[in-house]
Amino acid sequence: MGAPGSYDRDVNEGGSTREEIFVRSRETYTGADIQSARQPERQVCDPILEPKNAKRECCENPKLIPITRPIVPAIDVTRSRGEDAVIIYQKLPKLLFELLNQTYLGAAKPVISFCAVGDASSGDQAPLQVGQFEADMRLDDVLSKIWLEEGGGGTGQESYELAAYFYAKKSILDCLKRGDKGIFFFIGDEAPYPEVKTDQVKAIIGDNLKQNIPTEQIFAELQEKYRVFFIYQQKSAEQLKKDVDAEIKKRVKQAGGMYEGVDIRASLLWNNRNDLDLHVITPSGYHIYFGAKQAPCGGYLDVDMNVGGETTKPVENVRWAKGKARPGNYRVFVQNFRFHESSQSATEFHLELEVNGEIKHFSGKTKTGLSGPESDVEVCSFDYEKVSEQSKTKKDVYAAYAEEAILAQWRKYLPTENILSLAEPKGVVDLMLGAIALTEPGSKINLPKYIQQMRDRDQTDHRCKMVEAALKNLAASVKTATVSAAELPTAANKKKGRSRRI
Repeated sequence: MGAPGSYDRDVNEGGSTREEIFVRSRETYTGADIQSARQPERQVCDPILEPKNAKRECCENPKLIPITRPIVPAIDVTRSRGEDAVIIYQKLPKLLFELLNQTYLGAAKPVISFCAVGDASSGDQAPLQVGQFEADMRLDDVLSKIWLEEGGGGTGQESYELAAYFYAKKSILDCLKRGDKGIFFFIGDEAPYPEVKTDQVKAIIGDNLKQNIPTEQIFAELQEKYRVFFIYQQKSAEQLKKDVDAEIKKRVKQAGGMYEGVDIRASLLWNNRNDLDLHVITPSGYHIYFGAKQAPCGGYLDVDMNVGGETTKPVENVRWAKGKARPGNYRVFVQNFRFHESSQSATEFHLELEVNGEIKHFSGKTKTGLSGPESDVEVCSFDYEKVSEQSKTKKDVYAAYAEEAILAQWRKYLPTENILSLAEPKGVVDLMLGAIALTEPGSKINLPKYIQQMRDRDQTDHRCKMVEAALKNLAASVKTATVSAAELPTAANKKKGRSRRI
């Protein structure tokens, strides 16, 4: 649908026929394509995906596409998604192909805008990438330009709310004039941040907001334009922990710090330019910090960042190499040495503590408006010989990644039945198609019929059962709504005769 008003011109000047649509719809993307999407030298969002000062239009034309169904797959491309993002990246070309070969949309034609979601609060360079609404081979070009940045900040949250803001405010849908809606799929494994922040909207989208917008409000606006779903990628507790650990490990190693081969390691992560400092008091009373980095007992602050506010993805690291730590009690605290951000609000931080191979995580935040010793926040204390007796610990940051915690947050923004949990990412297109088929106005497809259609497409029994389980609640809600609507009184079923006032 390209730039405003360009739909007629683009199609008349060589747009695709039905058979030519989306040249890769029957094949997967190659390893070279994926490697290109992950190239570290790609430091900015591709111009065709740039959201700043942009709009995305889904136009209708009586001669070409008189009835559109706008569809947005918004993919989480942060590090926590790991290979799942790659698998979904490979599967998405099949979405348009299947929609064109099935009758799920009735007379409507699918028009797709691909979106990639990162983490604006953790310094990602492309936290939001948005493609034009297209219905032909141009989708192939859009998808190939998505950057799998693999950023994020290890917080259990990503910038889904920014994507919601963009499509609520910046998408123009002709179907709304007919009283119809588009369809929106968030695909990820974390939760949105609780607010749409003014500074992020200004920097990434270009709008000037007077104040932050609650995420509940922006999702309500999005649902005025779209039927919105969240596809949650299920993960084991061990996988979740590995995802959290990965970001801290990456930062420590990139900064030249010691991560493996330690008796004790305390790694501090935060996501802005403020100069937070990690402090450790040893059993002998020695105070390790930026002014005394190396202790006689072997402790060493080997990474000290943001002295000048150099990065939005900092880390600090204090460690004792294997065999060097002495027994006794250790205390760990965090200080906000200096503000480099314009606001003096609190900075959230995460601390990973490894003692004798056991890793624990703690979360906290600095004190609003304070710096130097006044801002000290004690995180934990522990006995090196008695690891299990750690005390004064704050909430384990892994809790933010727990499945129920994430889904509970999404329930604040979407109907429960629209939250679809998927056991394996390879089923994502089948799940999206099922959600569309079940909820499309006028659809006569129920869940058993859709699963049979999956079998007719030669999908495995395992895939069919997985998708059926994911769609069960949605199907039940659709059936209930249909029955309720059928029971409403109509001119045809109202009894004639006496009436009584109620």
